[in-house]
Amino acid sequence: MPTHNLLWTSGWDSTFRLLQIILVEKETVQPIYIIDKTRRSLEVELDGIKKILEKIKELHPEAYELILPVWYAEEDLTINKEIEESSKYINSLVRLGPQYSWLAQFCHNHNLKNIEISNDKNLRTDSLTYFLMTNFIKADLNNPVNQEKYNKIAPVFKHFSFPVVTLSKRDMLDIAIKNNWENIMYLTWFCHKPRKNKACGKCTPCVNVIKKQMGFRIPFVNRMKGYFKIYVSGKKLNRKFN
Repeated sequence: MPTHNLLWTSGWDSTFRLLQIILVEKETVQPIYIIDKTRRSLEVELDGIKKILEKIKELHPEAYELILPVWYAEEDLTINKEIEESSKYINSLVRLGPQYSWLAQFCHNHNLKNIEISNDKNLRTDSLTYFLMTNFIKADLNNPVNQEKYNKIAPVFKHFSFPVVTLSKRDMLDIAIKNNWENIMYLTWFCHKPRKNKACGKCTPCVNVIKKQMGFRIPFVNRMKGYFKIYVSGKKLNRKFN
């Protein structure tokens, strides 16, 4: 039986993938959580992991046995030159979150391959996922230009596989409801700047949740703050191009 190495943050996408592995594929999973003490959501994410594991054990005790103890990795990471240059190249073409550089370095340091990272489907042409689908995951490497771009992207993303990249968050919700997983999925976390353990509505993950028609997961007042931020950003963008 294969073991899936899964980056797990207690977030929606990676929790969906964890449930898919143990309940559908019925295979073993090694969850990996990399501790960043500067991350404001650290405590709520760790609490989310605990609550999700407890709920899985309660509802699916046999599947729970397929989950290996979470690998809580805490270490200083110095980004090597190859990953740094690759990150700069990708950032010149699309916005790359800083976490990808240190995730790549972590995998490099531990010689890890085929680590599952849960980027959901995104058809926006300015999104990282769309960029990766076009230039890395499904790149036509018979074209020398594509091969060159692929080679420049690879130092950051060669360590990873993308098992849910064809599914949107709504697709995952539909599958979760069909399989009676929704009670577990609603324990997941996404906000980077929580206030009183509630999603702020204004950070990038909260705004993305709203844009992806999942705003019901944010308290009403904070959700309105997110809608206002989206509205203001749209107005600024319109002024830029008009």
